[in-house]
Amino acid sequence: MKKAYYYLYYKICKAFSKDDHPLFSVGFRADVVVMALKIWTAISLYSYLSILLGYRIKLSITEPLGLIPIALALGSTLYFFTFSNKWKPYFEEFEKLPKRKNLIGGIIVWGVAILSFINFIISVNLMKNSLR
Repeated sequence: MKKAYYYLYYKICKAFSKDDHPLFSVGFRADVVVMALKIWTAISLYSYLSILLGYRIKLSITEPLGLIPIALALGSTLYFFTFSNKWKPYFEEFEKLPKRKNLIGGIIVWGVAILSFINFIISVNLMKNSLR
């Protein structure tokens, strides 16, 4: 699981390394994307729970239920990537992968990211429609 998590980060970093931006580093932009994916997944879970339980779960940054996923996303991203060099040996390993295997891995990573975003949109719309 950890290796897959590092591969996700690797593919996002590789995508951003093709576009040099003077204000934000590649690592910062990849961190933001990984945190967004985590937060979207948490909100999707809350939305589905809200539908299953039949009442609206209040998500707000001032409420613990809204603050916990943000804190976990931020904390885990900072721990695993920003303030740690544990991912660097994995990057070297991923660079040595055959081109075909890397292509398949990239398709899987971007597929998961797109599905996560679509799932987020659908779950929020379902929650809005089911709790009227």
